[in-house]
Amino acid sequence: MQDRKLIETLNEFQQEYQLLIEQNMVEKKVNASGDLGASIALPRIELLGQVYNMQVTMLDYWKQVDEGQAPPVRISSGVLEKYLSYNAVQAKIGSPKSSKGTRTAKKSTGEGWDAARIEQVAFFMARSIRKNGTKPKPFLSEAAAEMRPKLVPAITKAVKQDIIYTIDEIEKALKK
Repeated sequence: MQDRKLIETLNEFQQEYQLLIEQNMVEKKVNASGDLGASIALPRIELLGQVYNMQVTMLDYWKQVDEGQAPPVRISSGVLEKYLSYNAVQAKIGSPKSSKGTRTAKKSTGEGWDAARIEQVAFFMARSIRKNGTKPKPFLSEAAAEMRPKLVPAITKAVKQDIIYTIDEIEKALKK
């Protein structure tokens, strides 16, 4: 049987899935450094024997972001220092609150944090994460849950079209 329509449908589904993952990452503010989003890869679906291989690959820490982590969490300040070196992250965090409880506009851009500042913020973040864990930001699991109900009808329609195509090809061959 020709599986052209099924493979085409699955590849279209996969592209839609990737877009939904990326949208969820933006909405949930998951991708501050850009590394996690840039690491997403969805290779084209191919038939391997009788199995259709569809996978999503990305950096290893996606699961901790998606599901969160309960305390105690093992995290080093070094990992956070790298994270805090990104200007986008620094701008998101901004400067510490002044005694009046407001952030200064100049420092809230996050530009130009020195190494001591990065080290200090990383220390306090690591301590908080170890104590409190991290909250889930289900960018991937919500995308999967939204796409699953769409997949079965799409596959059913594609298989039906492939079967009809195969029957038509068999009829043409028999008429020769």
